[in-house]
Amino acid sequence: MPSARKLIIRIAFIILPLVAVNFNAVAGIKDYPTSNLTFTLPEHGELKIKSPQAWEYRYTTIDTNTPPFLIFYKHDKNKTEIFQLNISILWEDSYQRNIVSPEYIRSLVQETGEKILPNSDQPEITLEQIQGTNGKGYLFDLSDNNAGQGEYKFLTQGALAVGRLLLIFSFFSNDNTPYLRDVMLQIITSAKHQHRKDV
Repeated sequence: MPSARKLIIRIAFIILPLVAVNFNAVAGIKDYPTSNLTFTLPEHGELKIKSPQAWEYRYTTIDTNTPPFLIFYKHDKNKTEIFQLNISILWEDSYQRNIVSPEYIRSLVQETGEKILPNSDQPEITLEQIQGTNGKGYLFDLSDNNAGQGEYKFLTQGALAVGRLLLIFSFFSNDNTPYLRDVMLQIITSAKHQHRKDV
């Protein structure tokens, strides 16, 4: 599986029985001191999201025609990156109509999933359905035991509708324990969109 620096944001879906996940019932982010973060979206209001205070982040926005890009990450005591969460933020009127509909999200993940699966250890993708604050989405997990030095072995990837926004996310790590993944997903599902014309 390519490293986080080489792998573009892609999500995949193969039609299988869905597994619904309610992250409000999962322990994780509540065990960390958290911050309520607000990111201004050019001409499209604000994205509000909750994150552990120990997680660092970078937010990049260029113009109204380029999707903003949000990266969460954390380093160990040797300054080595432990994990990375990449989030692309899309809105309908700059890209394609109905991008927050379940049908669009399914079509998107199905199309791109075929490109990711051959680089993984899995023979097929199991889709999980997730519920956010004001929208639904899908995700899957893949691993690559042949990952080289500087590359990540584990990937959780998906997309979530957040009001009028679509968040496409990829979480890279070398830790396969559920706890870290659960915290990451609680960050994603905490997202809220405040649509304001003055920002």
